[in-house]
Amino acid sequence: MSARRIILALVALCASTTLAVAQTSSAPTSAGVFAGSTVRILIPFDMAGTYGQYAQLAAQHLRRHLPGNPSVIAQQMTGAGGLVVVNHVANVAQKDGTVAMIPPINVIQDGLLHPSAKYDPRGFEWIGRMMELVQLGVATEKSGVASLEDAKTRSVSAGGSGTTNPTVMSWHILNMLAGTKFNVVSGYKGLPDSQLAWERNEIDAVMINWETVVERFQEPIKSGKIKVLFAYAGRSLPEIAGRPVLGDFGRNEVEKAFLRIYTVGAEIGRSVVLPKGVPADRVAAWREGFARMLADPEFAADTKKRNLRFDPLSSTEIAAIVTRSLDLTPETLAGVRVLFDKVLDASK
Repeated sequence: MSARRIILALVALCASTTLAVAQTSSAPTSAGVFAGSTVRILIPFDMAGTYGQYAQLAAQHLRRHLPGNPSVIAQQMTGAGGLVVVNHVANVAQKDGTVAMIPPINVIQDGLLHPSAKYDPRGFEWIGRMMELVQLGVATEKSGVASLEDAKTRSVSAGGSGTTNPTVMSWHILNMLAGTKFNVVSGYKGLPDSQLAWERNEIDAVMINWETVVERFQEPIKSGKIKVLFAYAGRSLPEIAGRPVLGDFGRNEVEKAFLRIYTVGAEIGRSVVLPKGVPADRVAAWREGFARMLADPEFAADTKKRNLRFDPLSSTEIAAIVTRSLDLTPETLAGVRVLFDKVLDASK
């Protein structure tokens, strides 16, 4: 081969190599981005409850839908009614998309109002929702309490977890806005523990998830052995038709705004978030992968098999709900803070 042909061949080889490198670098940055990684989904409470159930469900199915097919695990980080895990995710956790969270339902209220919250409630990337939460405040037939009206005439013991968790605050809110006389015992690790205490007749009333109703308590409720007192829900739903809903107890604009912030947790339900600061391509990869998971027939079948509620929302839809709840004038927010402080003082 002549020297000229050798030179031309080398030039062509260099050009093709440069083109290949250029094409590779212009490929989508999310492709395989989580390959070899372990992605953690953190939850604020015990694995035995629905936080753990939904985190483990997502961990099992997300691996197929996140780029690079990473290992995905569910991990609990408990404490302070959910504040420990939210403060950690907002301020300490890696901002590379390998740490996600199913936030506590009080994440908005605490971020906006709680003095121990070290985060901005607007400071999360919403990925999507698996289910809308419905909790029922219930009493046993033995307690002698059949309605909230009964709880206005006598002291009724009720149990829950952290001071700002709805399993505790709901009772205090009813005392303040509806004139009930609930005596609240707090500090249970989560719904399973407070529910166990209730079943042992250590307390008269407790809050239970709709999934627990479906699985265990439909017949006792129908027969009247268990009395439904109210519902913690973001809106009226067919399952709770005719039951008082916490959001309906507001008597003025400040109380109504407070209850919107408080009950938005029911609409958040079991959603997934990332902290602010995660690169945009990784946030997009999460949202796309989560949406694919929600649409996956295997995921839907597994949800049904586990008797779990399935009310999915996209990242755009759940973010819009959160944004609306935070749309407050300074004057209204000041009034909401006063009301929150009163409820918090009662919860201590």
